[in-house]
Amino acid sequence: MKFKLLSCLLGLLILSGCALQKDYIALQGRITLLEDELLKSQSVSKELKQNATKKGARLDNRFDLLEEEIHRLRGTLEESNHLAGKQSKEREAMMRATDEIKARIADLSKRLANLESYTGYEASPSQKEPQPVASTAQASYNAAKKIFDAGDLDAARRAFEKVVKKHPKSDMADNAQFWIGEVYYKQKWYQKAILEYQKVIEEYPKGNKVPAAYLKQGLAFQSLGEKDNAILILNELVRKFPDSAEASIARKKYDL
Repeated sequence: MKFKLLSCLLGLLILSGCALQKDYIALQGRITLLEDELLKSQSVSKELKQNATKKGARLDNRFDLLEEEIHRLRGTLEESNHLAGKQSKEREAMMRATDEIKARIADLSKRLANLESYTGYEASPSQKEPQPVASTAQASYNAAKKIFDAGDLDAARRAFEKVVKKHPKSDMADNAQFWIGEVYYKQKWYQKAILEYQKVIEEYPKGNKVPAAYLKQGLAFQSLGEKDNAILILNELVRKFPDSAEASIARKKYDL
C-alpha cells in the first residue's frame, strides 16, 4: 500500500517537473524574441535619430541661407530708399531752380512793361517789309535770315515774327524765335532779348535752339550786370545740356 502511494507521488513530481521545464523553455523563447525586438527597436531608433540630425542640419543650413537673403534684400532696400531720396532731393532742387528762373523772368517782364509804358518806346519800322520769294517756312526763314545778315535788324525781326506767326508748327519756328531774341541782343535791348529767348525755351522745349537760348540769356543777364542771374541760367544750361557746345562755352566763361 505504501509502495503504491510513493509510486504515485513520484509520478506526479516527474510530470510536474516536465511541465515546469516546458514553461521555462517557452518563457526563454519569449525573452529571446523580446530581446531581438528590443535590438531592432534600438537600431531603428538610432537610424531615426541620425536622419533627424541630418534633417535638422539641412534645416539649419536653409535658415542660414534665408537669413543671408533677408540681409541682402534689406541692404538692397535701404540702398534703393537712399537713392530714391537723393533723386527726390535733386528733383526738388531742379524745380526750385526752374521756379526761381521763371520768377525772375516774370519780374523782368513786368519791369520791361513798366519801362515801355513810361518811355512810350516802340520799335520803329525802317524799310519796307521784305517779300519772301516762296510761302514755305524754309523760304520765309531764309529770306529773314538774309535780311538779318545784311544788318537791317528791325526788318529782320518783323520777317522772323512773320515766320513764327504763319508757320508755328514748322521746324523753322523755334529758329525764327531765337533770331528775334538775337535782334534785340544786337540792339543791346537785353531785357527784351531775355524774354524772347525764354519763348524759345518754353514754347519749343525740344527744339535745337534751346541750349543757345539759355546761353544768350545768361550773357544778356551778364550784360545787365546781374551776374547771379547769369550764373543761375548757365548752371541750368550745363545741367540740362551737359554735352552741348553751349554748355562748354558756359563752363569756360564761368568755371561751372
